[in-house]
Parts: sequence; C-alpha cells; structure tokens
Amino acid sequence: MDTKLTDLKLRPALLAELRQLGFETTGDMAHLSNAQCLRIPGMAGRDWRKIAAAMGREPFINRPATRGQ
Repeated sequence: MDTKLTDLKLRPALLAELRQLGFETTGDMAHLSNAQCLRIPGMAGRDWRKIAAAMGREPFINRPATRGQ
C-alpha cells in the first residue's frame, strides 16, 4: 500500500517541493533511485529516513555491511 506523503509529517518546504514535482505517495517515487531522491531540494536527514522506510528501502547508500572489522 502506498503511503501518502502528508501522513509522514514531513517538513512543509519538502512536502511543497515533492507536490510541485508531482509526488503524492511514496509509490509515485518508487522509480527514483536513492541518489535521485536525495538530490531533491530539502530532502535529507529525518525526512529521508521516513520516506525510505515507507518505501521499504535502506536509507543509507554507502553504509558498510559490517562495522569494526
């Protein structure tokens, strides 16, 4: 099920930018890669983590699989 972007309680400026680009749900953004999503003005931090979780994606692009080895 697609989550509405308004239900994610994003910052108003980012929500306005996403609406201007024609995105209403997380499903509308499914064709974008993580890098393309992060290039959207205002997309970062907490808002990106919320959107990535709703899309079922890992929010970190270059995170190593294991740490400390």
